[in-house]
Amino acid sequence: MNNKYWKFMLIPSFAGFLVFYIIPFFRSLSYAWLNDAFNQEFCGLENFKTLLKSEYFLLGMKNTFIFTAISVPLIIVISYIIAFLLAFVLRKLMFVQSAIFLPYLLPSITAVMIWQSHFASFPAPSSLLLLFIWKYTGLNVILLTTSFLTVPQEVLDSAQIDGSSKLSTLIYILFPNSIPMVLFTGILSFVNSFKIYRESYLLWGNYPDKSVYMIQNYLNNHFEKLNYQNVSAAASIFFIVIFVIIIALLWFEKKWSERIW
Repeated sequence: MNNKYWKFMLIPSFAGFLVFYIIPFFRSLSYAWLNDAFNQEFCGLENFKTLLKSEYFLLGMKNTFIFTAISVPLIIVISYIIAFLLAFVLRKLMFVQSAIFLPYLLPSITAVMIWQSHFASFPAPSSLLLLFIWKYTGLNVILLTTSFLTVPQEVLDSAQIDGSSKLSTLIYILFPNSIPMVLFTGILSFVNSFKIYRESYLLWGNYPDKSVYMIQNYLNNHFEKLNYQNVSAAASIFFIVIFVIIIALLWFEKKWSERIW
Protein backbone atom coordinates (compact mmCIF):
# COMPACT_ATOMS: atom_id res chain seq x y z
CA MET A 1 0.00 0.00 0.00
CA ASN A 2 3.02 2.28 0.30
CA ASN A 3 3.49 2.07 -3.45
CA LYS A 4 1.91 5.19 -4.97
CA TYR A 5 1.03 3.24 -8.10
CA TRP A 6 -1.16 0.63 -6.36
CA LYS A 7 -4.36 2.27 -7.65
CA PHE A 8 -3.28 1.70 -11.23
CA MET A 9 -3.02 -2.03 -10.52
CA LEU A 10 -6.76 -2.09 -9.85
CA ILE A 11 -7.64 -0.69 -13.27
CA PRO A 12 -7.76 -4.09 -15.09
CA SER A 13 -10.17 -5.48 -12.47
CA PHE A 14 -12.43 -2.43 -12.57
CA ALA A 15 -12.32 -2.35 -16.36
CA GLY A 16 -13.33 -6.02 -16.58
CA PHE A 17 -16.13 -5.50 -14.06
CA LEU A 18 -17.39 -2.48 -15.99
CA VAL A 19 -17.21 -4.05 -19.46
CA PHE A 20 -18.47 -7.54 -18.64
CA TYR A 21 -20.98 -6.80 -15.86
CA ILE A 22 -22.09 -3.19 -15.33
CA ILE A 23 -22.56 -2.17 -18.98
CA PRO A 24 -24.34 -5.42 -20.03
CA PHE A 25 -26.52 -5.22 -16.90
CA PHE A 26 -27.84 -1.74 -17.68
CA ARG A 27 -28.00 -2.54 -21.38
CA SER A 28 -30.24 -5.52 -20.65
CA LEU A 29 -32.46 -3.43 -18.37
CA SER A 30 -32.97 -0.92 -21.18
CA TYR A 31 -34.87 -3.56 -23.18
CA ALA A 32 -37.70 -3.35 -20.64
CA TRP A 33 -38.70 0.03 -22.14
CA LEU A 34 -38.70 -1.12 -25.77
CA ASN A 35 -41.55 -2.79 -27.62
CA ASP A 36 -39.06 -5.01 -29.45
CA ALA A 37 -35.41 -5.69 -28.77
CA PHE A 38 -34.66 -5.51 -32.50
CA ASN A 39 -36.72 -2.50 -33.65
CA GLN A 40 -35.98 -0.74 -30.36
CA GLU A 41 -39.03 1.53 -30.27
CA PHE A 42 -39.73 3.12 -26.89
CA CYS A 43 -43.01 1.88 -25.37
CA GLY A 44 -42.96 3.20 -21.80
CA LEU A 45 -44.54 0.93 -19.21
CA GLU A 46 -46.35 -1.36 -21.64
CA ASN A 47 -44.02 -4.32 -21.02
CA PHE A 48 -44.54 -4.05 -17.28
CA LYS A 49 -48.34 -3.82 -17.67
CA THR A 50 -48.32 -6.90 -19.90
CA LEU A 51 -46.09 -8.72 -17.45
CA LEU A 52 -48.32 -8.07 -14.46
CA LYS A 53 -51.23 -9.62 -16.38
CA SER A 54 -49.23 -12.72 -17.31
CA GLU A 55 -50.48 -15.87 -15.56
CA TYR A 56 -47.11 -17.59 -15.72
CA PHE A 57 -45.08 -14.62 -14.51
CA LEU A 58 -47.33 -14.26 -11.46
CA LEU A 59 -47.21 -18.03 -10.91
CA GLY A 60 -43.41 -18.01 -11.12
CA MET A 61 -43.09 -15.11 -8.69
CA LYS A 62 -45.54 -16.69 -6.25
CA ASN A 63 -43.85 -20.11 -6.30
CA THR A 64 -40.38 -18.59 -6.02
CA PHE A 65 -41.18 -16.56 -2.94
CA ILE A 66 -43.22 -19.32 -1.31
CA PHE A 67 -40.28 -21.67 -1.79
CA THR A 68 -37.85 -19.08 -0.41
CA ALA A 69 -40.11 -18.21 2.54
CA ILE A 70 -40.25 -21.88 3.55
CA SER A 71 -36.77 -23.11 2.64
CA VAL A 72 -34.61 -20.32 4.07
CA PRO A 73 -35.96 -20.30 7.66
CA LEU A 74 -36.05 -24.11 7.65
CA ILE A 75 -32.44 -24.52 6.50
CA ILE A 76 -31.26 -21.89 9.02
CA VAL A 77 -32.95 -23.73 11.92
CA ILE A 78 -31.59 -27.12 10.81
CA SER A 79 -28.09 -25.71 10.25
CA TYR A 80 -28.12 -23.93 13.61
CA ILE A 81 -29.08 -27.07 15.52
CA ILE A 82 -26.45 -29.20 13.75
CA ALA A 83 -23.75 -26.54 14.24
CA PHE A 84 -24.54 -26.27 17.96
CA LEU A 85 -24.40 -30.05 18.40
CA LEU A 86 -21.10 -30.32 16.54
CA ALA A 87 -19.52 -27.42 18.45
CA PHE A 88 -20.58 -28.30 22.00
CA VAL A 89 -22.16 -31.75 22.24
CA LEU A 90 -20.62 -33.99 19.58
CA ARG A 91 -17.13 -32.49 19.40
CA LYS A 92 -15.57 -35.87 18.67
CA LEU A 93 -17.72 -36.13 15.54
CA MET A 94 -16.47 -32.99 13.81
CA PHE A 95 -15.70 -35.15 10.77
CA VAL A 96 -19.47 -35.15 10.23
CA GLN A 97 -19.03 -31.54 9.11
CA SER A 98 -17.12 -32.74 6.05
CA ALA A 99 -19.80 -35.28 5.21
CA ILE A 100 -22.53 -32.63 5.48
CA PHE A 101 -20.51 -30.21 3.34
CA LEU A 102 -19.87 -32.78 0.58
CA PRO A 103 -23.20 -32.27 -1.29
CA TYR A 104 -22.35 -28.57 -1.72
CA LEU A 105 -19.22 -29.57 -3.64
CA LEU A 106 -21.02 -31.96 -5.96
CA PRO A 107 -21.80 -30.75 -9.50
CA SER A 108 -25.51 -30.19 -10.01
CA ILE A 109 -25.85 -33.09 -12.44
CA THR A 110 -24.26 -35.49 -9.93
CA ALA A 111 -26.51 -34.27 -7.11
CA VAL A 112 -29.59 -34.70 -9.32
CA MET A 113 -28.56 -38.22 -10.39
CA ILE A 114 -28.09 -39.24 -6.75
CA TRP A 115 -31.41 -37.67 -5.83
CA GLN A 116 -33.30 -39.32 -8.69
CA SER A 117 -31.94 -42.76 -7.82
CA HIS A 118 -33.26 -42.57 -4.24
CA PHE A 119 -36.09 -40.02 -4.07
CA ALA A 120 -37.70 -40.01 -7.51
CA SER A 121 -41.11 -40.86 -6.04
CA PHE A 122 -41.27 -37.71 -3.89
CA PRO A 123 -43.78 -34.96 -4.88
CA ALA A 124 -42.09 -32.17 -6.82
CA PRO A 125 -42.33 -29.40 -4.15
CA SER A 126 -41.09 -31.69 -1.36
CA SER A 127 -38.32 -33.06 -3.57
CA LEU A 128 -37.05 -29.60 -4.47
CA LEU A 129 -37.17 -28.44 -0.84
CA LEU A 130 -35.32 -31.48 0.49
CA LEU A 131 -32.77 -31.26 -2.31
CA PHE A 132 -32.08 -27.63 -1.40
CA ILE A 133 -31.64 -28.47 2.29
CA TRP A 134 -29.43 -31.47 1.51
CA LYS A 135 -27.16 -29.49 -0.78
CA TYR A 136 -26.73 -26.22 1.13
CA THR A 137 -26.94 -27.16 4.82
CA GLY A 138 -23.24 -28.06 4.97
CA LEU A 139 -22.07 -24.57 4.04
CA ASN A 140 -24.26 -22.98 6.72
CA VAL A 141 -23.10 -25.47 9.33
CA ILE A 142 -19.44 -24.60 8.76
CA LEU A 143 -20.12 -20.86 9.03
CA LEU A 144 -22.27 -21.19 12.15
CA THR A 145 -19.87 -23.61 13.85
CA THR A 146 -17.06 -21.11 13.29
CA SER A 147 -19.26 -18.40 14.80
CA PHE A 148 -19.84 -20.50 17.93
CA LEU A 149 -16.14 -21.22 18.36
CA THR A 150 -15.28 -17.50 18.33
CA VAL A 151 -17.17 -16.95 21.61
CA PRO A 152 -14.47 -16.52 24.32
CA GLN A 153 -13.97 -19.73 26.28
CA GLU A 154 -13.84 -17.82 29.58
CA VAL A 155 -17.39 -16.60 28.98
CA LEU A 156 -18.59 -20.17 28.49
CA ASP A 157 -16.62 -21.35 31.54
CA SER A 158 -18.15 -18.60 33.67
CA ALA A 159 -21.63 -19.61 32.54
CA GLN A 160 -20.89 -23.23 33.40
CA ILE A 161 -19.58 -22.30 36.87
CA ASP A 162 -22.75 -20.28 37.47
CA GLY A 163 -24.77 -23.41 36.78
CA SER A 164 -25.99 -22.49 33.28
CA SER A 165 -27.26 -25.45 31.27
CA LYS A 166 -26.32 -25.95 27.65
CA LEU A 167 -29.77 -24.75 26.63
CA SER A 168 -29.44 -21.56 28.72
CA THR A 169 -25.95 -20.98 27.33
CA LEU A 170 -27.35 -21.33 23.83
CA ILE A 171 -30.26 -18.92 24.42
CA TYR A 172 -28.54 -16.20 26.47
CA ILE A 173 -24.91 -16.29 25.26
CA LEU A 174 -24.42 -18.07 21.97
CA PHE A 175 -27.56 -16.97 20.16
CA PRO A 176 -27.17 -13.18 20.71
CA ASN A 177 -23.50 -13.35 19.67
CA SER A 178 -24.22 -15.47 16.61
CA ILE A 179 -27.04 -13.30 15.20
CA PRO A 180 -24.74 -11.48 12.71
CA MET A 181 -23.59 -14.84 11.31
CA VAL A 182 -27.16 -16.16 11.32
CA LEU A 183 -28.25 -13.16 9.24
CA PHE A 184 -25.27 -13.63 6.92
CA THR A 185 -26.11 -17.31 6.38
CA GLY A 186 -29.72 -16.22 5.92
CA ILE A 187 -28.73 -13.88 3.09
CA LEU A 188 -26.50 -16.58 1.62
CA SER A 189 -29.34 -19.12 1.81
CA PHE A 190 -31.71 -16.54 0.30
CA VAL A 191 -29.40 -16.21 -2.71
CA ASN A 192 -28.82 -19.98 -2.91
CA SER A 193 -32.58 -20.59 -2.94
CA PHE A 194 -32.63 -19.07 -6.42
CA LYS A 195 -29.71 -21.27 -7.54
CA ILE A 196 -31.80 -24.39 -6.95
CA TYR A 197 -33.25 -23.68 -10.41
CA ARG A 198 -30.28 -25.58 -11.89
CA GLU A 199 -31.39 -28.76 -10.15
CA SER A 200 -35.03 -28.06 -10.96
CA TYR A 201 -34.19 -27.69 -14.65
CA LEU A 202 -32.21 -30.94 -14.66
CA LEU A 203 -35.05 -32.77 -12.93
CA TRP A 204 -38.05 -31.48 -14.88
CA GLY A 205 -36.82 -29.36 -17.80
CA ASN A 206 -38.28 -26.06 -19.06
CA TYR A 207 -41.87 -26.85 -18.15
CA PRO A 208 -42.08 -28.52 -14.73
CA ASP A 209 -45.20 -29.11 -12.67
CA LYS A 210 -46.99 -25.84 -11.87
CA SER A 211 -46.15 -26.27 -8.18
CA VAL A 212 -42.43 -25.83 -8.92
CA TYR A 213 -42.65 -23.42 -11.86
CA MET A 214 -40.25 -20.67 -10.75
CA ILE A 215 -39.50 -17.20 -12.07
CA GLN A 216 -36.28 -18.59 -13.54
CA ASN A 217 -38.33 -20.96 -15.69
CA TYR A 218 -40.29 -18.00 -16.98
CA LEU A 219 -37.15 -15.99 -17.74
CA ASN A 220 -35.39 -18.89 -19.44
CA ASN A 221 -38.40 -19.84 -21.58
CA HIS A 222 -38.95 -16.30 -22.84
CA PHE A 223 -35.23 -15.83 -23.47
CA GLU A 224 -35.29 -18.87 -25.75
CA LYS A 225 -38.24 -17.29 -27.58
CA LEU A 226 -36.18 -14.07 -28.05
CA ASN A 227 -38.69 -12.05 -26.00
CA TYR A 228 -35.87 -9.96 -24.60
CA GLN A 229 -38.11 -7.05 -23.67
CA ASN A 230 -40.29 -9.41 -21.64
CA VAL A 231 -37.29 -11.01 -19.93
CA SER A 232 -35.80 -7.61 -19.15
CA ALA A 233 -39.01 -6.29 -17.58
CA ALA A 234 -39.41 -9.45 -15.48
CA ALA A 235 -35.76 -9.35 -14.40
CA SER A 236 -36.11 -5.68 -13.44
CA ILE A 237 -39.05 -6.38 -11.13
CA PHE A 238 -37.32 -9.44 -9.67
CA PHE A 239 -34.10 -7.50 -9.11
CA ILE A 240 -35.90 -4.66 -7.29
CA VAL A 241 -37.72 -7.07 -4.96
CA ILE A 242 -34.52 -8.97 -4.11
CA PHE A 243 -32.55 -5.74 -3.67
CA VAL A 244 -35.11 -4.36 -1.19
CA ILE A 245 -35.16 -7.60 0.82
CA ILE A 246 -31.35 -7.84 1.04
CA ILE A 247 -31.00 -4.17 2.01
CA ALA A 248 -33.57 -4.70 4.78
CA LEU A 249 -31.67 -7.75 6.06
CA LEU A 250 -28.33 -5.92 5.99
CA TRP A 251 -29.87 -2.96 7.85
CA PHE A 252 -31.25 -5.28 10.50
CA GLU A 253 -27.89 -7.05 10.83
CA LYS A 254 -26.10 -3.70 11.23
CA LYS A 255 -28.52 -2.52 13.92
CA TRP A 256 -28.23 -5.80 15.80
CA SER A 257 -24.43 -5.78 15.61
CA GLU A 258 -24.35 -2.24 17.01
CA ARG A 259 -26.61 -3.33 19.83
CA ILE A 260 -24.47 -6.38 20.69
CA TRP A 261 -21.00 -4.94 20.22
